[in-house]
Amino acid sequence: MRYDPRWDDLGRGIQDAVDWAIGSRNYHQLNQTIRQVLDTAMDVGGETIRKAQDTVQTVSRSVAVRKLYGTTAMKRSSAVLKTVFGSILLGFGGLGTLGGLMTAGFIWALPAFVLAAAMAAGGGVLLWKGTRTLGFLNRFQTYKRVLGMKTQCALEKLAQAVGKDIPFVRKDVQKMIGAGFFLEGHLDHEQTCLITSNATYQQFEQARIQLEQARKKQAAEAANAPDPRVKEVLDRGSDFIAQIRRCNDDIPGEEVSAKIDRIELVVRRIFERAKARPEVIPDLKKLMDYYLPMTVKLLNAYAEMDAQPVQSERIVTSKREIEQTLDTLNLAFEKMLDDLFSDTILDISSDISVLNTMLAREGLAEDELTKMRKQQTFE
Repeated sequence: MRYDPRWDDLGRGIQDAVDWAIGSRNYHQLNQTIRQVLDTAMDVGGETIRKAQDTVQTVSRSVAVRKLYGTTAMKRSSAVLKTVFGSILLGFGGLGTLGGLMTAGFIWALPAFVLAAAMAAGGGVLLWKGTRTLGFLNRFQTYKRVLGMKTQCALEKLAQAVGKDIPFVRKDVQKMIGAGFFLEGHLDHEQTCLITSNATYQQFEQARIQLEQARKKQAAEAANAPDPRVKEVLDRGSDFIAQIRRCNDDIPGEEVSAKIDRIELVVRRIFERAKARPEVIPDLKKLMDYYLPMTVKLLNAYAEMDAQPVQSERIVTSKREIEQTLDTLNLAFEKMLDDLFSDTILDISSDISVLNTMLAREGLAEDELTKMRKQQTFE
């Protein structure tokens, strides 16, 4: 590609236009300049177009970043004046105070001594304020330099740049945000990062909220995850219920099938209670280790004998004994279910008793004496 000397001054020309636009806060001319650059690039060639586009993107981003910072020219001028005049007043006041001390024996020198001391004090205050503000402004320029083209930076990195600790820098940037140095300045939620753009801050907040939601979801899932021991008991219970159901399907007799249906229903309720209240799992040890395995074993034996084509007296007797045992098991399983609800039933009974007492006390329910009088009246 043929060299075009027009590109030698292109970057410098655009930078001058940017500086002028920022200084005058008039961006119409800047936009026109950028358009002219693109028009020129179209005439030069493809590679030049890419170069022009890169330059424009860099300049545009530079302009966008600079618009995030407030001007400090007036504050710096004021600080310089305070420093200069403070130094002058402190110097003359100091000399006057020293002279007054040397002539302390003369009454006529007292007013001059007081005036000199006041000048020295006022100069010292001005000098202190001026140098303090200059240091503040210099740190702001350092923060800007560290940020560069970025719109966020860790406070740790800023602290290293100015030789201060993180708490100092945190207060420093908060003051600068309040003073309007960072026009869109924020500290992140943890106050460990300076963010200079509203758009970047919104991205930080969205990411933080999503992360918190993910952590809460993980914590909830972990809290709701069943204890492995509880899961093992519930899985075994489901297996026993499935075996009872299969045995019932294999036994056609309606009377015995009704007994098996009752067993299945009560056992299912027992495990539903165990799922809702895992603390009762230890109370199911005998049920799991003895009663349910024995129930399944008896039902399998009954189904096998019932399927025999010849029902001998011995088979009929054995089947009758199993049927009677199923009645006993039904009573046992129902008693277990009642025991699992005993605490709840006791709490409810206590609540009902307290409620009735309160209602009677407030005259909203009949007490026992009133009921007895009514019964006597009706009799």
